[in-house]
Amino acid sequence: MIFVDSKEASKSKRILEMLTNVLGQQVGIKNLEVGDYLLDGSEGMAVIERKTVTDLLSSLKPDESGRGRIWSQLDRFAEMNSFEKILIIEGWLGAIRKMTEWNEASVYRALESIQKGYEVVVIHTPDWKGTGAYVIAKYKSLSEKPEPRDIRLRVSSVSMTPEQQALYIVEGLPRVGPSLAKALLKAYGSVKNVFDSLASKPVELLRDEVAKFLGRKPPEVVIKNAKDVITKEIKLEELEERKP
Repeated sequence: MIFVDSKEASKSKRILEMLTNVLGQQVGIKNLEVGDYLLDGSEGMAVIERKTVTDLLSSLKPDESGRGRIWSQLDRFAEMNSFEKILIIEGWLGAIRKMTEWNEASVYRALESIQKGYEVVVIHTPDWKGTGAYVIAKYKSLSEKPEPRDIRLRVSSVSMTPEQQALYIVEGLPRVGPSLAKALLKAYGSVKNVFDSLASKPVELLRDEVAKFLGRKPPEVVIKNAKDVITKEIKLEELEERKP
């Protein structure tokens, strides 16, 4: 099923019509708290935010809080567990240089930060037709069972360098991907220091310290989740009860 946000449906009627013509009753409209399109397939789920180039520039402009609106939206994106997160930029990016006074390079750096810091896939489409075609193709890929293929086994820790082992351990924290894991290790120097810092320091201080190496503050919810995992007291009897 594809759910289209009600506001998105009203302003992007051509995309909605395209989706409905292809997928019929598999398309619905509802008020979404996050994103413009929510794709719920039998083999996976994705949340998609669509922005025209004009929307992108507007959302990057600092508001009263000193941050662009897009960063708050991405913080909410980060809370969507089990969903692929996708940002569609619709339109010609060359318009930034030809029709606005924006620094073109700063926009590209912002998109790079979005991909690395939030682990969001950024897709460029030329127009609404391209957006509709992508949403349909993505939904179909989430609804089709993949063909059986050889699965590459995870690399054994025996063959890893100490640096790779450290990265492997930190990446094991919930929703901490490679970029954030590297930033944590650069900020604190060792796995022990990463865990000690997450356990003892306030969330905002952690975000500020890691931002120096990540390029921007990591999502608050990700740091909170990592802190909870490290500091939660585990009762052995609870583990025994969960045995099959």
